Amino acid sequence: MPRPPAPEIKPVSSKGPPGVLIGGVVVLVVALIGALVFWAATRGADDSVATGSANALPDGGGVSIGPGTDADVPQLHVYGDPQCPWCGVLENSIGGAVDELVSADEVNLTVTLMSFLDGRIQGENSARAANAALCADDAGAFLPFYQGMYAAQPEEGGGWTDEELVAIGEQAGISGEDLSSFDRCVTDRPHDGYVDAMQERANRDGVSGTPRLFVDGTQISDQEMQGLMEDASTLDAVIANHS
Repeated sequence: MPRPPAPEIKPVSSKGPPGVLIGGVVVLVVALIGALVFWAATRGADDSVATGSANALPDGGGVSIGPGTDADVPQLHVYGDPQCPWCGVLENSIGGAVDELVSADEVNLTVTLMSFLDGRIQGENSARAANAALCADDAGAFLPFYQGMYAAQPEEGGGWTDEELVAIGEQAGISGEDLSSFDRCVTDRPHDGYVDAMQERANRDGVSGTPRLFVDGTQISDQEMQGLMEDASTLDAVIANHS
């Protein structure tokens, strides 16, 4: 029986890939580089959006109220989640005393509003309330709104409606056209990017629970925190201990 003919073997070219193929690869690489540049530029634009409200510090550093972070006064820094019940206890205890010290330029207050409880409780109530607080900052009423938010704090997970947040803003002194702008801000949530930035910054700062209070960069002890929640008159001593 005769053997079948061997298959034909095509010779391999020694001239390399054709010019058309090389040109296609070059175009693809250039397009990829262009896409990366565009992504980086777009990412930078998103970061600029996250600059936050009128008194927001850069890089998600929180809202600064008082004579300033570079002023030669004790620097208080509170980390809290709007839905955190113990944050409400702390604010309802010492909020008035802190307000008096800030108004007298005797301390500077920085507030970082975290939103980690939204990851544990259904809804976005922490992020919505934090955005509303930043809206109130734009209207020049951050601290009164912040205090009113905790004074009207619902049970954990209950959250506030937009109407309730706007009502808190009105009670905080926002009125007229400012109130209309505040209402739109609560609904449109333009500060969501900065709210996320505050949470990310708190993570980088190593803050994993709330409330936390730092005085001149030093976290106060649990015993001191318990004392503040029970008796606002201990605030001066706590500040003195860490200043």
